[in-house]
Amino acid sequence: IAASLVFAVCARAQSTYFVDAVAGNDSNEGTTEQSAIQSFQKVNQLALEPGDALLFKRGGKWTGTLRPRGSGSEGKRISIGAYGQGDAPIFDAEGEKKESDFMSASIVLYNQQHWEIRDLEVRNFERGNPEEPGRKAGILILAKDIGTLHDFTFEDLKISDVNGSLKTRENGGIFFRVIADEVPEKRVPSNFDGVHINRCYFMNVDRVGFSNQSFWRRRDQHSTFGQTYSEGRVNNWYPNHRIVVENCKFENVGGNGLVVRVAESPVVQSNLFVRCSLKTTGNASYPYNCNNAIWQFNEACYTVYNQGDIDASGFDSDYLCKNTLFQYNYSHHNDWGGLLVCSWGQVKGSFNHGTRVRENVFQDERHHMIRFSGNITATEITRNLFIADEQIGDVMLWYKEWGGTWPDKTILKHNIFVNRGSMSFLRLGETTHNAISENILVGNSFPDFNEFKAVQPMEEFESLIEKIGRIGTREDLSVSRAREVIGLMRAAANSVWSQE
Repeated sequence: IAASLVFAVCARAQSTYFVDAVAGNDSNEGTTEQSAIQSFQKVNQLALEPGDALLFKRGGKWTGTLRPRGSGSEGKRISIGAYGQGDAPIFDAEGEKKESDFMSASIVLYNQQHWEIRDLEVRNFERGNPEEPGRKAGILILAKDIGTLHDFTFEDLKISDVNGSLKTRENGGIFFRVIADEVPEKRVPSNFDGVHINRCYFMNVDRVGFSNQSFWRRRDQHSTFGQTYSEGRVNNWYPNHRIVVENCKFENVGGNGLVVRVAESPVVQSNLFVRCSLKTTGNASYPYNCNNAIWQFNEACYTVYNQGDIDASGFDSDYLCKNTLFQYNYSHHNDWGGLLVCSWGQVKGSFNHGTRVRENVFQDERHHMIRFSGNITATEITRNLFIADEQIGDVMLWYKEWGGTWPDKTILKHNIFVNRGSMSFLRLGETTHNAISENILVGNSFPDFNEFKAVQPMEEFESLIEKIGRIGTREDLSVSRAREVIGLMRAAANSVWSQE
C-alpha cells in the first residue's frame, strides 16, 4: 500500500489553471482555457503543488487580494502569469484590507517559497485617493518564524498606482517583510534567500518602489549574532541573501525608488530611476544595514527636492552598512546632489564603514555633488568624473555633522572635476584624516582649493564630455544608459591621464 501511495504522489501531473475574468466560471475545473475559472476567491481555494501554474487571461481585471496557497520546490516553482492576447492582466486590491492582514496588498505570499510572478500589471489604488492612506503594497511577501524561504522571481511586471502611506517606508510596489512572534521563545531567525526582480516597471507608487525589512536587523559594526553590544542590545542580524534587482525602471515614486535592507551582498544593477521623491524626502536608491552591497550600471536622474526635504540625491550609502560599492553608475540632474554617504551618530551602535565609489559619472547635479554626513569611516572616492555647471550653486563636496559626529578617514583620489560653474570645492567642517590628492581639474578654478594636477584637455576630451551631456538631457528615459556613459568616461579619462 505504501509503495502505491508513493507512486501516486510521484505520478501526479503538474497542473495549469486558467482564470478568465469575463468568460470564466468558478464551477469549472480551470485546467483548460475552455473551462477557465473566474475569481480570486476560487483561485485562493486551490491547493497548488510544485510546478503548477496560474494563468490569467490578458485584458481582464481582478479586484481584491490574491492569496494563492502552496509552495514550489527546487527546480519546480509555482508560477503566476498570463495567457491570450492583449494587455497584461490587472490586479488591484483597491485598498482592501482585512483586520488580520499585515497591510493591504493585491498579491500576498505568507511563509511560502519557490514562486515566479510575471507578465502582470499590479495596482493597489484606494478609491477616493485619501489624504491619509494606509500602508499598501502591490505585492507583499511575508515570512514569520519559518527559517529560510527560497527562490522568488518577478519578471516583466508593471507595478503602478499604489497610493500607500508616505509616513513609512514599509510599503510600496513590491515589499518583503520578515516578522516575528510576540513571544520571544517562539521566534525563529528567518530570512529570504534568492530574490530576483528583472525588467519590472514601477510607476506612481508610494512610498517606495521595491523595499524590504526584517525583525532580525539589530547589530553594530563589530558584534556577531547573539553577542551583546551597546547598552545591553543583542545582535540578532540575520541577513537576506542573493537579492538581485536589475533592468527595472522606477518612475514618479512618492519617496525612494528602491531600498535594500538587512542583506548580505545584494546586487542592484542596470536600473533607471527617474523623478523619485515626488512627494516626500528620499534618495532614489540605497542599501541600509547591508554588507558588501553592489550598485552598478544604474542611472538616477531628476530626483525631486521638496521644500524642507533632507534627501533628494541619486544614490545613497546609508548607515549600518559595511563595504558598499558604487561603481559604473550615472547620476545627473538630481535636485540635492548625486550621492550621500551617511550614518546617524545618535543611533546606538551606528556606523557606515568602507564605502567605495569608483568610476561613476556625476553630471549637473543641483546644490552639491557628494554629501558626507555623520560617523562614516574609511570612504574612498576614486576615478570618478564630476561635471558641474552653474546649477550646482553651492559646493562640490560637502562634509557635515549628523548626530553629533563628523566623517573620518575619507580618500579622494584620481578623480576628474569639470567645473563650468563658480561654486566652492570643499566644505570640510570638523571632518578628520582626509586624503585629497592627484585629482584633475578642467575648466574654472575653485576659490577655496587649488591642489589639482595640471593638464591641458584635448579636443577629444571636450567632445566626449559633450556626448555625455547629450545623453543626460535626452527625452527618451526608458532604460539606463549608464554602460554607454561609463564607456565615454573611460575614454575621456584616458585622454587626460595619458598626459602625465
